[in-house]
Amino acid sequence: MENIQQDRVEDLKAPEASQKNIIILGYIFALLGGLIGVFIGQYLAGYRKTLPNGEVVLAHSENDRKQGKYIMTLGTVMLLVVCFLKLTHII
Repeated sequence: MENIQQDRVEDLKAPEASQKNIIILGYIFALLGGLIGVFIGQYLAGYRKTLPNGEVVLAHSENDRKQGKYIMTLGTVMLLVVCFLKLTHII
């Protein structure tokens, strides 16, 4: 029984499958103005899951987390650009 529980915990520790659709949406939203892209990037970069034994692990693969950081950065920059353009009445 203990071996089955250990195997289950090891399976749950594995990162989720690649989130390609969410990554694409994150980049699109980041380029369009930023705020939703920032939230998507934060989700990809920092989402954690708690295992039945109480251990907390990152839910996404290293590549997906890296893409999430890029999306957050791009979204923040684009959000600042849009705010600047709105304040200067350019758009």
